[in-house]
Amino acid sequence: MPDVCTCGAVLPPDARFCHKCGKPQREEPLLVEEPPALPEPPPISIPEPPRIGLRNGLAVRVGLAAGGLGLLVSLLLGQVPGLQLIIFLAPAASGFLAVLLYEKRSGQKLSVSGGAHLGWIAGIFGFIVISLMFSAAVLTEPDAMAILREQAVKSRPDMAEAIRSFPPSAFIMSVEICIFLLFGLLPAFGGALGAKLLDRK
Repeated sequence: MPDVCTCGAVLPPDARFCHKCGKPQREEPLLVEEPPALPEPPPISIPEPPRIGLRNGLAVRVGLAAGGLGLLVSLLLGQVPGLQLIIFLAPAASGFLAVLLYEKRSGQKLSVSGGAHLGWIAGIFGFIVISLMFSAAVLTEPDAMAILREQAVKSRPDMAEAIRSFPPSAFIMSVEICIFLLFGLLPAFGGALGAKLLDRK
């Protein structure tokens, strides 16, 4: 018996559709096309913050301001009786201040090494200024060396003989080393400490 559509049309064998009404004659799996894959968006590149160094203009400006302030406090208050400790605290505080100012201005959190580097930048200005002042005093004032020796003897009476016996070149070198330790290493320590403490906030 021939196949007949519901509309009454006689269908040929294995007909898929009715030639009269178009009705499908059997169920067939639908082929669903998958949508084409969207291309992956390019990765967002976040620029790295500028490194702390002498090529970083903000770091140099902040270091100059903090180092200058620390130097000024050391020179003014370090001569006051009872406040000699400020000579050591002011350089370390200048490194801490440099980190605080830099983080406020840039919004960048500094690592401990970055803080130490910024503190060193702050201290190097003080080292240069004090070294120039010391050199100028030694070269222009004939009694400057004797005055400095007597001040060193007063601060270290237990080493009076050694200080007085130092040749001028060795004495100048020892003073320069002390200046470097004071204005080179203490601000670096203060900067590292500042970065560590401010990172906890």
